[in-house]
Amino acid sequence: MSAITPLLQRLPPPARIASALRSEAVAKLLPVVFLAIAITALVMMFVWQNQSNYRPVFGARESVPAADMMSVLDAEGIAYRLHPETGQVLVSESNLGRARMLLAARGVVARLPEGLELMDKSDPLGVTQFVQDVRFRRGLEGELVQSITALEPVKSARVHLSIARSSTFVLNATQASSASVALHLHPGRELEAEQIASIIKLVSGSVSNLAPDRVTVVDQAGRLLSSRVDIKAGLDSTGFANEAQRKAQDTLLRNAHQLLQPVLGANNYNVSASVELHQDSVKETQERYEGDPRITSEASREELSRQPQALGIPGSLSNRPANPPPAEGEPPSTAERNAATRQYAYDRSVTTIERARGQVKKISVAVVLNNAAAPAGASAWAPAEIARMEQVLRGGLGIDTARGDQLVVSAMAFPAPPQAVAWYAEPQSVFTMAGWGLSALGALLAYLLIARPLIRRFTREAAAPREVGTSELLELGPRGGEGAAAPAGALPPGSAAVAALPQPERPAGQRDSMGSLLENYNLPPPGSPVDVLVDHLKDLATKEPERVAEVVKQWVQKNGHQPA
Repeated sequence: MSAITPLLQRLPPPARIASALRSEAVAKLLPVVFLAIAITALVMMFVWQNQSNYRPVFGARESVPAADMMSVLDAEGIAYRLHPETGQVLVSESNLGRARMLLAARGVVARLPEGLELMDKSDPLGVTQFVQDVRFRRGLEGELVQSITALEPVKSARVHLSIARSSTFVLNATQASSASVALHLHPGRELEAEQIASIIKLVSGSVSNLAPDRVTVVDQAGRLLSSRVDIKAGLDSTGFANEAQRKAQDTLLRNAHQLLQPVLGANNYNVSASVELHQDSVKETQERYEGDPRITSEASREELSRQPQALGIPGSLSNRPANPPPAEGEPPSTAERNAATRQYAYDRSVTTIERARGQVKKISVAVVLNNAAAPAGASAWAPAEIARMEQVLRGGLGIDTARGDQLVVSAMAFPAPPQAVAWYAEPQSVFTMAGWGLSALGALLAYLLIARPLIRRFTREAAAPREVGTSELLELGPRGGEGAAAPAGALPPGSAAVAALPQPERPAGQRDSMGSLLENYNLPPPGSPVDVLVDHLKDLATKEPERVAEVVKQWVQKNGHQPA
């Protein structure tokens, strides 16, 4: 604080600073200062606008040789800049399209990774199998990148393959092959479920023994896209269900609007619909047997044998005597055998039903009617009219009671619609009017601070100065004790306020002495405005304060007032 005090003491007093600011030199310098500030601001705005209009020719992740780009732009005379952080080549927005066309014509475009063209290179002697395998893998990755970037939402891609080595022995089989895909999508674009599944199928089908479930797909935000896809169905397990449900609800709402809007009007009803879908695919086989059985084939067999039956032990001779013959009158022994085979068949029907997921399970619809839209000008809806409207909606929306669908129709009083906001109260209108107001204020300040002082200065200098004699100048002074006004010819026209001052008469000697004090001063010509006269008097008082004080002192003395 002690070091600052001497510095503060050296500063000029505030009165002196204010007097310096009110001086004519500062008044003449202010318009020039304001004009310089305005020109500097305009130049800075132009430079900033010019810098902000530079755009990159190619993206940051696109592989483009910068040296070739700069050589082409230099040859065509197109101004360019280099981004200090990313090193991208920037050109003005007006020349962006022309620069891209010229670069494309000269063959300077974004280079994609090389594919199997790598295999066309001649290998020197002694190249190992490992080097050839790596080159093949890189070529296959490049081919997959070129195929994936052909999709419209994909801006760029990278593919990493881990190909398992095949082995003749089962026990020596290594880990299965796998793949990873990193996608960089265009701003605002998203991949649908079918597109994600197609990328997985594309990669898995390009590598032998690569299962689709071992392919990982991510985007530039780090989201695991492959986890949202059902590989077997090729659809998003959760997204497909939500999309199908949304479409079903939109269809119901659209049908309801088509039924109600022509009759009630757009603002006289509200509809809410909810659809529940089956999320499982079901395959069902039914087999039925109907009616009484019928004989399709029948076979019968009868055998009768009258030969005597063999006795004894088979395969051995009997040491017994032969059997005695049968007595007369006794019938011989016989053998009889009957067999019947019948085949029966029923009426048989086999039915196989396969239900895909997404089938409608249940529908719930709620409709609220406005009492103000009741028919025949009634104050509320009658139950019969509500039942009639419900019947129409059941037929139009496909409500099935056996399936468990629900439809509720009720009538209520709707609140009055809000009044429209005036145009001047809208936020956009407020911002527009504020912008116009600021522009008008800026124009007014520019006129008052820059244009008007310059106009006044040029007008004052353009006016022809006139040498005023001492006798004419002294007519501004007092002329006698009676305070009579000066004649009209003594002052320029328009200076009635100055002419009204008391003007006592003075001796000729004193007039000469006062004239010698105020000679060689240019006064404004006759007819000058009052503010011009006042400015000249201020200028005179600023330049010669002692001499002006002497004149005023003589005026006071001759008017009968002696200074103390």
